[in-house]
Amino acid sequence: MKKAVLLIVTTLAGLAGCQSPSSRIAQCEAQGISRDTCYLAEQNRQNTFNAAAEKQALENAAQLAQAAHKQTYRGFGVTVVKSGDWVTVEGKPAVVEEKNADAVVYSQGIYHVIFYATGKVALMTNGQFSGYLKK
Repeated sequence: MKKAVLLIVTTLAGLAGCQSPSSRIAQCEAQGISRDTCYLAEQNRQNTFNAAAEKQALENAAQLAQAAHKQTYRGFGVTVVKSGDWVTVEGKPAVVEEKNADAVVYSQGIYHVIFYATGKVALMTNGQFSGYLKK
């Protein structure tokens, strides 16, 4: 969706800005505005486009980084997905129940998922230990 919006905005901006910067400055001056003011307006216009492109690039990079760090664990009929600090259990978001140096516990409904610092991931169902999940 974001890519489609960016494409539309870029296309419209391209159609609206089919002139060179020097011709836009000349048109601005023809309206009786000083050259310095027209030049600053053109610089602001270019900076706005560059800032929008940079913002979109950073958002895309963040999404790719999250997707690259996505880990899926399965076992006992349950699928757990961890992406950064976000955890879902069976597609539903889990909340942090407890956090310490040794482990982080997430809960979602009847499930508690324990991510140990050692890399192991345990599942508890209805308060009972079910076992360790596998990648």
